[in-house]
Amino acid sequence: MKTVTRQQPQLQTRAGFRVRIPWTSILFLTPAVLAFLLFKYYPLFQAIYMSFFDYKVINPPGKFVWLDNYAYLIHSTEFWNAFFNTFTFFFIYFILTFWVPIVQAILLNEVRYANKTIRVLYLLPTAVPSIAGYLLWKWLYNPDYGLLNYLLHFIGLGPYGWLNDPHMAKWAIVFPGIFGAGMSMLIYYSALQGIPNENIEAAKIDGAGPWRRMSAIVFPSLRFVIGIQFIAFISGVFLTFDPMYIMTGGGPANSTRTLSMLVFNSSFKELRFGVAGAISFVMFIIIAVITFIQIKVSNKE
Repeated sequence: MKTVTRQQPQLQTRAGFRVRIPWTSILFLTPAVLAFLLFKYYPLFQAIYMSFFDYKVINPPGKFVWLDNYAYLIHSTEFWNAFFNTFTFFFIYFILTFWVPIVQAILLNEVRYANKTIRVLYLLPTAVPSIAGYLLWKWLYNPDYGLLNYLLHFIGLGPYGWLNDPHMAKWAIVFPGIFGAGMSMLIYYSALQGIPNENIEAAKIDGAGPWRRMSAIVFPSLRFVIGIQFIAFISGVFLTFDPMYIMTGGGPANSTRTLSMLVFNSSFKELRFGVAGAISFVMFIIIAVITFIQIKVSNKE
């Protein structure tokens, strides 16, 4: 009897153990996960699958060619030109646009009068379709009747080719991005709102100037947000298609043709879907490697 009474609480404890399943969280996450699998991973795996075939839309999947599409890319000057252009755009976007929303958020954070109104006015241009904005800038850059050359003419400059000059076209395409930080600026602004005012005031009392306060308090507080935004920035730049396609069509002399444009041309113009799938997979590898390096560096810091 003593043995039974000693084991009885253990049996009750084991019998009373239950696995709690967070059904509410699962319910809210399921639509997002399904959409992500359907619109992200499925096209990716489909592109990888197509890259091993001379894919035919009429009679899919076509002839199995193994790695021939990837071998074609290695020996293709068109691919390497687009590869070089893509990385060039990446560095130009980084130099001209990545730090702009951070600076704008810091400046807006110092504004005390009509702060909400300024934020609303700043976000209003984001309601304009990006294609309309690119068409407008294409008109501004026109070498014959564009507004930029017209204004520069009064100070004795120009006319410039802008989008017609292979050396200027990349910079001209990226330049409008300086004025379109939009949601990125609000993300940084929200992060700045989380910094306690007591820390800023204490630094001012200790005699720390603006640059010292930014390097010691502001930027360390934004480090995580900057890292996340940089990862989104990487994928956004490598997948950018609209401005190059609308403003230059990849010209002049293929100086603005990127990997994303090469995917479009290979699939929808040349109907080489296998080659387009191979390029897409290469782009995925590049973005994944850069993102992995960025995460590792952020974790070490």
